[in-house]
Amino acid sequence: MNQVQDHLHALGITDITVVVIDDKPKESVPDHDTQMSSIRWHLSEGGFSEFKLMERLGEGQKPTAIIGEVADEWNLDLVVLSMEAIHSKHVDGNLLAEFIPCPVLLLPL
Repeated sequence: MNQVQDHLHALGITDITVVVIDDKPKESVPDHDTQMSSIRWHLSEGGFSEFKLMERLGEGQKPTAIIGEVADEWNLDLVVLSMEAIHSKHVDGNLLAEFIPCPVLLLPL
């Protein structure tokens, strides 16, 4: 994670927003709070002391489209995704260029 942090700082990106896309309302997910705590812990352990964590309900939309909407609404400079999201077919790699209006950094598995 420090390599990612160094790369982002080299690009002048210091404002980090993590978007969690859920396909069900958080009230219906039994381990929701545990998942969110785990995300916060991993970011903190990776050296990110300040970040925003937001959730977006999928409401039947493809995650790639939701990521594009968030990137557009927030006027993001860069979207960072794990290759695992693409390998597991959660995010459609073919649609990234269509829906995401900024550069995308793909992290190895």
